[in-house]
Amino acid sequence: MQTICMLFGGPDRRIVDGKGKTWRFEDHPYCGPSVVDRHGDPKDVQPPGGSPFWDAVTHWAQQGKRLANGNWCVWDKPTPQKLRHIGGMHYMLVTDKQESNA
Repeated sequence: MQTICMLFGGPDRRIVDGKGKTWRFEDHPYCGPSVVDRHGDPKDVQPPGGSPFWDAVTHWAQQGKRLANGNWCVWDKPTPQKLRHIGGMHYMLVTDKQESNA
């Protein structure tokens, strides 16, 4: 007899993207996130690559997969980094303290 391991989807999660739309998805440990319908089944058509859903899920995962109220994903929109041109192809990352002195 052989033992096999079957993974059924991950836990159901909810996330609000940068445009305010709420998405319900499962966070599968091997296959990654997949948008699900109201019954918990993966939708036949997943969001396209440029969808705000993927930005939200990516930032949520990079920020430690924080949760609130059970299954609501918490993520912060990253602030863009500011660069100062030094010369040629050289740039310097500007911090808030350096910007106030300039």
